[in-house]
Amino acid sequence: MKKAILTTILLSFVLGSCSITQQTYDVYHHGTDSIKTNSNFRYIQRNVMGKAKSTIKISAWNKRKQDMATDGLLAEAKSNLPSLKDNQAYANMSIDVLHTTKGQPTSGGINATEYTIEVVVSCDVIEYY
Repeated sequence: MKKAILTTILLSFVLGSCSITQQTYDVYHHGTDSIKTNSNFRYIQRNVMGKAKSTIKISAWNKRKQDMATDGLLAEAKSNLPSLKDNQAYANMSIDVLHTTKGQPTSGGINATEYTIEVVVSCDVIEYY
């Protein structure tokens, strides 16, 4: 009898504590039209990156805690790129947006307890001469 009760408690603990993570991904690529094959330029750096992230945590009492990105995630990610000098430009810019939802599985999908948005900007730095 004790064995059956212990097994039931253990099984309910394992099944009741299941969580799920769901992630979606968007990418936007902006090529640079100003780069032409007859232009005099050179690559200074390749694949430089800037990142920004915001997380919303929803507690059991529906009070929300959030890490704020006051200027916007894209602006914050771009501000983390290296500064440009004279005659330099960003080229081949890609913007990746990751949406991550964590929570408990339900019959209709997911009961979210945490939602994260991360923006990653990557590009090359070129210099005209």
